[in-house]
Amino acid sequence: MSLYQLQRERDLGQLVETLRRSDDPAIRRRAAEIIGGIFESDDIDEPDLVLNDGPGDDSILGAAEDGERETVIDVLVSTVKHDNAEGVRAAAIDALDHHSQESLERVVDELSGKDLASAADWVAARAFAEVLDDGQPELRIAAATGLGRVGDPSVTAALVKRLSDPDARVRARSAVACGRVGDPRAVEALESRLHGDPDINVRAAAAEALGEIGTEAALGALLGADGDDSESVRRVVADALGQFGSVDPVDALVGYLEDDSETVRRTAMFSMVEILSNAPPQRSHDVREAAADRLGSATADEVVPPLSEILTDSSGAPQRRNAAWLLGRVVGDEYESTAREALLAALGDDDGMTAQFAATSLTALDSPGLEDDLLELVKSDDASHELRSKSLFVLGKVGGDDARAALGEFVDKTDDDGLREAAFSALSKLGGIGGGAGP
Repeated sequence: MSLYQLQRERDLGQLVETLRRSDDPAIRRRAAEIIGGIFESDDIDEPDLVLNDGPGDDSILGAAEDGERETVIDVLVSTVKHDNAEGVRAAAIDALDHHSQESLERVVDELSGKDLASAADWVAARAFAEVLDDGQPELRIAAATGLGRVGDPSVTAALVKRLSDPDARVRARSAVACGRVGDPRAVEALESRLHGDPDINVRAAAAEALGEIGTEAALGALLGADGDDSESVRRVVADALGQFGSVDPVDALVGYLEDDSETVRRTAMFSMVEILSNAPPQRSHDVREAAADRLGSATADEVVPPLSEILTDSSGAPQRRNAAWLLGRVVGDEYESTAREALLAALGDDDGMTAQFAATSLTALDSPGLEDDLLELVKSDDASHELRSKSLFVLGKVGGDDARAALGEFVDKTDDDGLREAAFSALSKLGGIGGGAGP
């Protein structure tokens, strides 16, 4: 069975067996990464799967009965200690991190001889900090990761020191830990890594950490990183800029909309919407207007498809609201149909403000096919009441003679008092049944 199938079926047992038995380090590493993903998504405290390591029996069993059996955590710890591929060892540490702080403490216990099983957080933080200088890079990785979990600002200086570690994996984990701790004192060192580290993963980790710290100094460091040669680093920087609730990153994000990479461009657009969503309520209108003004310099193909995707697929109501609002201000002829389809679907959004923004944006479209689409929705018994009502509202703004005639018939035929009232309202805006267009 492939790793893809094991991931899809969330088969921890076979994934662990692959980690233990495969001769290919790339496969072992991927197995460890998938296990970590399962831990992260399921918030598993202690997997009840155990492995019988006796002769001829490698089956996954339901409970431990003797000392020869190993839990999933046992196998991950053993991987950290004994696997001959450093990438596999690092992936196993990440999987343990996704599982719990206790799992990381166990790695430190076994590699350093320390006993952290019952230690308070501040004691664990001190112990982790002490082993950051250990000669084994895996122990330094585990310690840096553990310090990020503890989140005690008293260890910031020790983590900053490890940002200059000779092992890039340790530098990257230390940067991630600095972001988790969130101490502004790490900004200068992270900025140095972001602009000067030769390793892509370290630069990306530094960018992510600066976004999590979120101070003005952190923003300044990110704004100066738009010329990185690595697509993955530029993507992370664009993503990190979306964590700030001010208009300051907007110009930089507009610049990213011209990036050669489609992934970077889409990430920048998503971040733009995040900035609008995170803006303080008293400033949200000003921030939206400033973003729309800056987006006027971008081309429609850089803006409309990602905004339409956010409006259609995002699970967050603030994100959908702002995507709907922006679409009415940036759409161009080439992508008019893409924007129209997304906005029409959003008319029935469960969030009333999203539906209202979508309706308002539709009225800004100069679209010859919009009237027919709206009439089709109004007449559809399969469409929700909210969707049909909002379609009638938009028709009252954009409809012509055909809409007025169709609405006159609809008023006579519908049994829904609410829709009849909405249709009358639309007709009154269009000049009434048989009348000319209103002012």
